[in-house]
Amino acid sequence: MSGPSLTTDDAPTEYSRRKNGFLLRTAKSVSEIQSNINNLADVLVFLEVLGYGAKTVRERGFKDMRDLARQVYEVIDYYNPRSVKGSAPLLYRLPRVSRRLLEGLALAAPFLMMLPMVFVFGVSLWMDWRLPLGPLTGLALGVLVGMLTSEGHVWMFSRLLQFYHSQSNLAETRRVIKRSYSFFALILGATVAMLFATASLTKVPIELFAIAAVATVTMSVHRFSFTVVYTLRKVSLSVLAYGAAFAALLSVYFLTPDMIPDPVTRYFASLGVAFLVLSVAAIYSTRKAYAPSTSSLNVERPNFFKPLFINKQTLHSRFDIQLWENSPYYLYGAFFIIMLFGDRILSWFYNPDHVVGGQTLPLVFNAPYHMGADIALFVVFPIGLVQYVMGGHMFEMLHNLSLESPSTDPGVLDKFVRRRYLLTLSASVIISGAMAAILVLLAPWTMGWLSTAPVSSNIMRVAALGNVFLAVFTVNSSFIILLNRPKALAAIALVGASIVGLGGGILGQLGFQDIVFAYLGSCVTAAILSSLVLKRLMRRPGSLFLARF
Repeated sequence: MSGPSLTTDDAPTEYSRRKNGFLLRTAKSVSEIQSNINNLADVLVFLEVLGYGAKTVRERGFKDMRDLARQVYEVIDYYNPRSVKGSAPLLYRLPRVSRRLLEGLALAAPFLMMLPMVFVFGVSLWMDWRLPLGPLTGLALGVLVGMLTSEGHVWMFSRLLQFYHSQSNLAETRRVIKRSYSFFALILGATVAMLFATASLTKVPIELFAIAAVATVTMSVHRFSFTVVYTLRKVSLSVLAYGAAFAALLSVYFLTPDMIPDPVTRYFASLGVAFLVLSVAAIYSTRKAYAPSTSSLNVERPNFFKPLFINKQTLHSRFDIQLWENSPYYLYGAFFIIMLFGDRILSWFYNPDHVVGGQTLPLVFNAPYHMGADIALFVVFPIGLVQYVMGGHMFEMLHNLSLESPSTDPGVLDKFVRRRYLLTLSASVIISGAMAAILVLLAPWTMGWLSTAPVSSNIMRVAALGNVFLAVFTVNSSFIILLNRPKALAAIALVGASIVGLGGGILGQLGFQDIVFAYLGSCVTAAILSSLVLKRLMRRPGSLFLARF
């Protein structure tokens, strides 16, 4: 009895020797042009480039070019093994730990420069104790409202910009920048209008409203525009910009007393100059993202390969869909700011002194509360550095690991994510706990040296403890975002913000110093809830990452 024919269409996968040899030689030729093939269309293109025609492939036993391309695509992985050598063209180059440490310190330059500001200007991380209480209240309110206005938009905009810019999609990158600035302008306009309506209803002096409005605009515009700098990881530019802005602020304030004798006017002028210096870096980075240079093209690529960003016209994405899909990140950013700084605003309402310049105001800047709560934020500073060094390149690490590991072993990614999470969390808790202990021990000396009220020391102790739990929440947040569960994160931030708002309003009636316990409760709750969510996600983190990307 004769065996099955090897030339019929219903033959399983057995080929004649000649046909099989032709198939393998063709697959090897295609793999030499492009080391990694992602789809069948690419194989068809490269077959045409190699000069294959319909007549040739039929003579070798294939029905047509598509049949040959399909079978080449099935066997081409043999010439592209999932190993370090075979995957090298698609692997990211990860910087060394020392390099990541320097980058983390550079990205933390703004926060580091706030430390000398405390000792130069006093009161808090951004306020000058030389200012009268009225202008100080307007400026502080504008700063906090500006942070709230911009934070959610920063989270949403950075994700969209990073996604399209990483694809070198020039058309969509431009579109995202235009749409984001337009949407941000609408939100900022509505915020300023709300401030004006509130000031009119409460009969706040127009000059205080003007200070708050200008501070809101400058703070929110700066943070939003600088998103491009951080998204594109322009580390050197960030350090240079903040260094120059800090030098300009000090120079204008201390070197122009003859030109600008009024200290309030001089302080605002120095802030304005610093804002302009920072805007130069933001404009430059936005321009680079808007129109990337074609010099980055690889000249060794085949002449038939056309990078995507040369196409200046692409299909228009729907901005309403982008807003809807990224709304959880927007909400998380907004609620997180409320959770972080909501207690400060509440302390203003419960400030015993509401009379400024002979006029009663609905809320007045509470310097003792700010001094304790703001100094406690230094507990969180090293956590950002730890997270950047250990998790700043998590996507690239997992991408490389997914290429280097066999596709039949999904547990490799699971083990890596769990191990990296435990390492990051342990380091963050240890370092933040040590920082909190140092601040608590040095609280009497620090607050005495800064000439603040004794109540600030107690506020700082409680806030420092809360920031240890906040460090846990931020670590959990980064991994929840990595595993694509932003809705759960937004819900947790909403709970934390609600605890600060409702709990702080109740505790504030006992005294403004007790509002800090609401902040502590929100941090503890957020840490617990995020840990429970992450515990469930850690059952299959590798699968969640691969499903997302």
